[in-house]
Amino acid sequence: MRPGPWLAGAAALAALALLGRSISRPTPSSAAKAKLATLEDILRSRNDNDPRLDRDFIGLSEEAKRLFREKYLAVAPERRNERGTIVYLLGKNLRSEDDWSFFRAVVAEPPCLSLADCAKSSGAAGELGDEVTLAYPSLVALRQAVRAAEEGASGSEARSVLEAAKTSKTRAVVRLAASLEPVFDKKAP
Repeated sequence: MRPGPWLAGAAALAALALLGRSISRPTPSSAAKAKLATLEDILRSRNDNDPRLDRDFIGLSEEAKRLFREKYLAVAPERRNERGTIVYLLGKNLRSEDDWSFFRAVVAEPPCLSLADCAKSSGAAGELGDEVTLAYPSLVALRQAVRAAEEGASGSEARSVLEAAKTSKTRAVVRLAASLEPVFDKKAP
């Protein structure tokens, strides 16, 4: 893949992954590694209906969430479903500033132009990968941020994800952000 907007986006997400209390981190705990191993097992199986998705990832530790963010960065951009699954699971655990920063970065990612290579449009009619599929991780991040706000998480943090989505270069993300804006307008005093 040629350097392009994806390289800049990947660099920004990598920088976010490195943010934290210190550059050198202790070895992940066995509990965090076990959560990551379960995630990797589900991603390998490609089973979107695996019951562990709803059961095993509630209340993730900060350490486990860091491993999941690192996994997201390690997964090829073209693996839209896997990336979306990771975002979905992180969205069930939105608490820290790192969580919200990551979600703002995901909704602001450059458009994926093709499932074969996010940096290149094939230009072929009927190309695999419709607009929603190509934007899947960003759409999931936006929906999870709104869901978290509706369930009592920080409305200002969720609003910041919505605002970042409104500036996306991906039309499907901008459209979803516009359609979700009334949720926040109802909550405004």
